[in-house]
Amino acid sequence: MKTKNKIHTALFIMLSVSTLNATSQSGEAVEKPSVSYKVTADIVSSYIWRGTIGSKDPSFQPTLALIYGGLEVGVWGSTNFLGTYKEVDPYIAFTAKSLKFMLTDYNWTFANSSYFNYKKDETDHILEGSIAFLGTENFPLSIAVNTMFYGADKKYTDSETSTAPKQNFSTYVELGYTVGHSYFFAGLTPSNGYYGAGYGVVDGFAVVNLGLTYSKDMKITSDFSIPLKGTLYVNPQAESIHFVVGITL
Repeated sequence: MKTKNKIHTALFIMLSVSTLNATSQSGEAVEKPSVSYKVTADIVSSYIWRGTIGSKDPSFQPTLALIYGGLEVGVWGSTNFLGTYKEVDPYIAFTAKSLKFMLTDYNWTFANSSYFNYKKDETDHILEGSIAFLGTENFPLSIAVNTMFYGADKKYTDSETSTAPKQNFSTYVELGYTVGHSYFFAGLTPSNGYYGAGYGVVDGFAVVNLGLTYSKDMKITSDFSIPLKGTLYVNPQAESIHFVVGITL
């Protein structure tokens, strides 16, 4: 298959937190950010990610993170109830107003005997850099660009069915629009790569993820409710459709 031009997306992760000791004009001290923790868990009917299937089975997806101002350092995971799929993804993110920068370390194959093997041509890990505009209250349109730049995201050809020597730089771009409890999204990939129906299938630009997420609180008692969401995913390139329901604990 003819290979398109290489994609070289430069994403710089700008992660800096300053401690302010000066006082304001009113004479009041500037409040320092405090450390907080995030512990959540989602239960989903199946695991669909960017138009691809992680697991068709119900899955448990926990998050543990430390937050300091706009800085968040954490780990996200997913395992299905059958124990046949496992994913562990550490990440670091920095949010400044409506901009978010993120570095994620994906690992969902675990074919290698050592999780801590990061050798370029041996590792199961994939490092991804992301930059996103989150939208504003008056302009609720978001856009995120995500590029895999290191690790197991390799370029495939007709003669190479496993690990190829060059990085593929698989890229996923998502546009989103939020209105009320609804989030509309459209995801695309500009070249051959991980997304769509798999490596080597998408020959250039393709729309791989269209859909809608609707969220609401499911009332359990007068004082307790559980966040509930349903998402319809349509992948035009792979000609597939999925409907996923999930709750957050």
